[in-house]
Amino acid sequence: MLSIKKNIGLVLGGGGARGFFHVGVIKAIQELGIKIDKITGTSIGAIIGTIYAANPQIDLEKLVSELDYLKMLKTSAFGTGKSSTRGIEPLLKSFIPVTDFSQLKIPFSFNTTDINQKEEVIFNQGDLFPGLLAAISIPGVFPPVKIGERYLIDGGVINNLPVPLIKDTNNIIVSDITGPIKKIDNNASAPDVLYSSVAFMQLRIGQEEIKKLKNQKITYLNLADNDIFILDFRKRNYQKLIDLGYQAMMDSHFTKQTALNISIS
Repeated sequence: MLSIKKNIGLVLGGGGARGFFHVGVIKAIQELGIKIDKITGTSIGAIIGTIYAANPQIDLEKLVSELDYLKMLKTSAFGTGKSSTRGIEPLLKSFIPVTDFSQLKIPFSFNTTDINQKEEVIFNQGDLFPGLLAAISIPGVFPPVKIGERYLIDGGVINNLPVPLIKDTNNIIVSDITGPIKKIDNNASAPDVLYSSVAFMQLRIGQEEIKKLKNQKITYLNLADNDIFILDFRKRNYQKLIDLGYQAMMDSHFTKQTALNISIS
């Protein structure tokens, strides 16, 4: 197997259905034999990160191709009218084979948002659930998840690209799926203006977090597609996004820079 001897972190940002881009990035990482030493994520990045950290050899592309997205929608707020992440917990557990951080093969952390205390809450030890459910509790779609005395929502609200959680690695691969950011003109709809504004704020916050990092080599992979909406889980989109993520990683400066440092093990 090919392996690259570096201390490498992987950051998986939030972006709903656009998260299939992460799958392509990870597919390329696996094919290149890159050993990831630490992962962090938020929202959909928390789910994909958990699956990958539990089984670094998993065929994510095969997994997502077999998922029943209609079932996912029916068991969520969109299909039942019941706004609760609890409905999708059994579904998540069906393809996440672990329940505790200690069972993960790659150290992993994800963030959530305490809306009352106005602060970021990090999960990196103990039970994965219900923290993972809080990490995907999109405001306006799912209600907050109560853990102890806290009411937690999607970590992307406070930091959609949680690079600070992985700053102790010397090489960081960032997969940013923030968006879409639509072109705004006189014909733009109110929802397009709203969602594009939120995405733009998230993008700028993420970029500022990256700028704060010192002494790390950053490989920034960005999903530039501005057509696929965060809640558009139609199966026709996933292969396009996987291919974009795969190609972005394969074409990255990181891949070219490390090509000469690959060793056989």
